[in-house]
Amino acid sequence: MELNQLLEQRISVNNFDPAGQISREQLESIIQAATSAPSAYNLQHWHFLAVTDKDRKLALKQAAYNQQKIEDAAAAVVVLGDLKAFEKAGLIADDLSAKGYLPEAYKDNLINTLHNAYSNESTQREEAIRAASFAAMTLMLAAKNDGFGTCPMTGFDPQAVRETFNIPAHLFPVLIVTIGQELEETRPQKFRQSVEQVTTFNGF
Repeated sequence: MELNQLLEQRISVNNFDPAGQISREQLESIIQAATSAPSAYNLQHWHFLAVTDKDRKLALKQAAYNQQKIEDAAAAVVVLGDLKAFEKAGLIADDLSAKGYLPEAYKDNLINTLHNAYSNESTQREEAIRAASFAAMTLMLAAKNDGFGTCPMTGFDPQAVRETFNIPAHLFPVLIVTIGQELEETRPQKFRQSVEQVTTFNGF
């Protein structure tokens, strides 16, 4: 699908066809596309918890204040932020060096820089939220391009989600994206403010 058309047609779907399905291969392909999202230092501060089994979706539904869309969607992806993404600094430095972006002699400097930059827990969390949000948007566009509707959700109990799915301490739920077949006919995108209303050039 052409990009502008994709952006115009993506809407938040509240009603999914309970009979709709998504294959493991389709879901993995969509998640693969989501990993192309940008992140600071390419640390990729995200992890995806894909929930497809009926009983697991019901458990997630309960943690999300019983919103029906989670049960009816073919899959629900909990997009997690990774607080310890900076621990991949060595892998990132190796890749940059191998591809000619970073001289071999500067690898240790980069690794130390990243560990120092992310020594603050607030920075870890803020960057994880940003990166996970980029990934979630990319996930939704990829799903739409493959013919699936989506809905981003922040209405859930993070602690309940953590406990229900035994999420490791270094990961935390940022948002949930439901994916499935839209039940309604295609609808127009909701109101958007004009560029003039939302843009200021060169300062206020």
